[in-house]
Amino acid sequence: MSTPGPLRAVGEPVRAAPPAAFRDALADLRDARPRPEVRLRPIEAPPGLAPHAVALAAEVLDPAGGGDAALATGRFVLLHDPAGSPVWHGSFRVVTYIRASLEPEAAADHLAGAVAWTWLAEALDLRHAEHTHAGGTATRQLAEHFGVLAQEPGWSDIELRASWTPAPRDLGAHLEAWSDMICAFAGLPPEADAEPPHPAGR
Repeated sequence: MSTPGPLRAVGEPVRAAPPAAFRDALADLRDARPRPEVRLRPIEAPPGLAPHAVALAAEVLDPAGGGDAALATGRFVLLHDPAGSPVWHGSFRVVTYIRASLEPEAAADHLAGAVAWTWLAEALDLRHAEHTHAGGTATRQLAEHFGVLAQEPGWSDIELRASWTPAPRDLGAHLEAWSDMICAFAGLPPEADAEPPHPAGR
């Protein structure tokens, strides 16, 4: 079953033909079934990080139709170096970014960053997205206004920047896990009947 919409356009800029492993990875991403609340679109991959890369931007809108403001936004980038990387400990690396608003009480909780990291770990485990060498940074931001701006509403949000080395098979499971993750940041409940992982070598 293929995912309709922008994932069909996943690819890299016109250049020398990518290696078979990266072509297989792109096919995995095209066949992935991320959560329907996540709107994905291909974007230009950041240059200079790897010989081959593909990037997707995402936003999660209120499924109840509460306006056009995104509940959470993010980026999913898959890097590939056929020669392998001693830093990645493999030939692929997933690099992600998620940002979402927080209620003031949640922003004040010193465990908010740890909770965000737990969402990442649990999402990868739930989708059986095999990986190693995961790392990340959670940042909370709180804005307060004073003086002539005192009447302006404050805001708070959380950002998670993370990366991990995926097993070089069924890379679509990592995109599916990331879609679960960004929905958690958006405050959406987990899917009650999440699809089982695709068999390797689909």
